[in-house]
Amino acid sequence: MNRDDYPLLAFILSLLLALLLQTIALPDAITPFRPLLLALTMGYWAVYAPDMPVLLAAWLLGLCCDVLYGAPLGQYALGLVTVAYAARSLGGTLLAFPLWQATLALIPVWALYIFLMFWIDGLTHHPANALRRWLPLLTTSLLWPLATSLLSGLRNRRSRSGLLP
Repeated sequence: MNRDDYPLLAFILSLLLALLLQTIALPDAITPFRPLLLALTMGYWAVYAPDMPVLLAAWLLGLCCDVLYGAPLGQYALGLVTVAYAARSLGGTLLAFPLWQATLALIPVWALYIFLMFWIDGLTHHPANALRRWLPLLTTSLLWPLATSLLSGLRNRRSRSGLLP
């Protein structure tokens, strides 16, 4: 494995970990507050590593979520690709802002994801409680600074050890 493979490996492992954490069952009391971990991780990589194949990964992981959750084929794929595209489009601008302002700028991206999931559920006659649907927006927004710090720390630690260019 050469030096250029490590950023891709960190990218893949972080997305697989987000998928794993997204599928773990939580107690009923905190389930409505589950952050959108895949959307959050996609947003990070789309903003901070635009050279990664984020759109392809979003589509593939979205299809995995469709199968895992028994959703209409393409529902999560559409949502994650939309998040990745919107975050990548905002990427250059967000890098100029402090982290708290970047968080505020990404809230509409995650809200669009939630809206798409809610809309498709409505089209397919899957009942969804509106309050339970929108609560993850709050936890995802609060988790963004921590997730950004952790993933950036991973990238910086690897570059300090000579593993990244």
